[in-house]
Amino acid sequence: MATLIEANPEGRLARRKSGTPYASPDQHEKRMLEFREAAREEAFRTQQMHREAGRVHKYIDFLEGKHWPEARKPWRSSLYANRMAKARLDVLSMLTDIKPTLDITPNFTDFPEIERQAEIAEKVIQSEWVKRAMLLSLIEVVDHAMLSTGFWKIGAVMPGKLLVSACGFDNVLPIQPGARIQDSSGVLYRTFRPLSYFYRIFGKKANGLEREAVPATSDRVTNAMRRPLHIDEISWKNASPQLRYKLAIREAARPRPGQTYFPVIPLEEYWIEDYNTNTSQENVVVKDPHKDLDSHNWHYVVGPGERLFPRKRLIVFAGDRLMYDGPSVYWHGQFPFAQLNLNPVVWGYGSISRYRDLMPINRAINEIIAGIHELVRKALNPQLITREGAVSKAAWRNFFQDRPGDKLMMNKAANTNQDLRYANPPQIPSYVYTMLVQYLVPEFEKISGFLDIAALTKKNQVPGGDTIEQMKDAMQTQLRLESRFIEQFLIDAGHLALSNVFQFFTAKQRLKILGPDGITYHDYDFDPDNMKPWTEPREDHWKNFSLTVAEGSLHGASRDREKQMAIALFQGGVISRKELLRKLGWGNIEAIEEELEQESQMMAAQVAGAKGMPRLTRGQRTGKAV
Repeated sequence: MATLIEANPEGRLARRKSGTPYASPDQHEKRMLEFREAAREEAFRTQQMHREAGRVHKYIDFLEGKHWPEARKPWRSSLYANRMAKARLDVLSMLTDIKPTLDITPNFTDFPEIERQAEIAEKVIQSEWVKRAMLLSLIEVVDHAMLSTGFWKIGAVMPGKLLVSACGFDNVLPIQPGARIQDSSGVLYRTFRPLSYFYRIFGKKANGLEREAVPATSDRVTNAMRRPLHIDEISWKNASPQLRYKLAIREAARPRPGQTYFPVIPLEEYWIEDYNTNTSQENVVVKDPHKDLDSHNWHYVVGPGERLFPRKRLIVFAGDRLMYDGPSVYWHGQFPFAQLNLNPVVWGYGSISRYRDLMPINRAINEIIAGIHELVRKALNPQLITREGAVSKAAWRNFFQDRPGDKLMMNKAANTNQDLRYANPPQIPSYVYTMLVQYLVPEFEKISGFLDIAALTKKNQVPGGDTIEQMKDAMQTQLRLESRFIEQFLIDAGHLALSNVFQFFTAKQRLKILGPDGITYHDYDFDPDNMKPWTEPREDHWKNFSLTVAEGSLHGASRDREKQMAIALFQGGVISRKELLRKLGWGNIEAIEEELEQESQMMAAQVAGAKGMPRLTRGQRTGKAV
């Protein structure tokens, strides 16, 4: 059978004729649990190499307003300015304020039917973008990327529905990552799902899965630790407690009976680049182990000497139970993830957070304004000072200096002007205010990449709109660079979505979305109900198309200038009216063209009728006899 790689065991393959599997279920599941543990450890070690692995929780606490330690003295001011939270919203709105301009074109134009398929795929993706609220999901993945690294998990289901979910670097863990996620040896996707999810996906195989559940409200990690498989028993016993604590595997918490009514189950998906080959002398069917051949379209036949999983291998665990081990369900043969790094580095894995440089400056601003606030409180509530013996201790304890009309009796020998006085609050050095106004605040605005428009209105000469746009573009070079990364991210995601349109969207579903324009000739060939030609391998047809995202289409100012240029070109007769409406982002272009055509015909008919009428006399025109 297949060549056995110790860290990547063979799957439960089926014979071509009988369809029976080669390996026994119990033996196979035991080996896969050992593989799962080794792959998980590799993924966790890679995660610890991330540039922001130990900092993300600090950024989140700061964004939520936890600027001071809980043990802060009660008399200290807790005033803070959460400028970093505002910068987050500003950047999110700037980077995602415009719907990206998507363009799908065939690599060759000799066949009109291919051009029609490109137009159908583009319109289907645009429809799904609106229907599935993918703009909101894009905002979420950019939010993840501002913290560290963001991911999109892109899938689809029959008869035609795109599935997109935003993930952070704690959900998607590349194994032996490369420069891009598609260059990795594997990807671990981990999350938690309710029991109903597994019954919906796996049916009867999910029976008894409630024993794998964990409480939804717990942290799902206990203090119980065990030895990793790659460390032998003698080395583990001789290791120091600190080293064992760092390398040990934490056991997942299990709920007690009746502990929760809404349990969740840990879900782990291992997407693996598997190089096992078929070393038998017969063809092998690689398919979904729980479905017959007619109920899914990602099965295939592997001949002797060929790779068993040329389009990736998928292994799914629910808790400690193996739920799926078979081929990837997608034709494109890639990991179903797109990775977004807004500030990647060439000297390490991951992206540097946008908040790394902002948080220290924001903290310094808070320390200054909190200190000034404490001095203001001292000025409004000054300290009262007296000499020992000038006032009795009983009278001093009962005296409230902040209560109007309160009385205090002093001894006869006391001097009212000298022995009882208010303490003056300390004076703030001028360099404190100078540092706040001239360095900290401008430096924060500079790093965040935003121009203070309110400050410009206070100038003697307010700059014009074009000048302000040029100033903003000069300051927002970082935002423009981040827009380029988002555009490439959308291209990577678009290729996955394009393949899914060909694989999962049936002719009936495309007819519902686009009407007759969603049907092609290839829906009626020898391989019906999909757009790919029956003479071409189904897994490769999507490669005949190119997908691009217009540069600068995510930048609002660039899009405004593009609209102004389109209006000027239309007035000069360079572009058509339909292209102008398309550049302006107008909807229902075809309906508008039909209405304009009808109005033009009506006006032409009125003019023609007016020319054919006989000339009326003045009496006929005025209604009076001459």
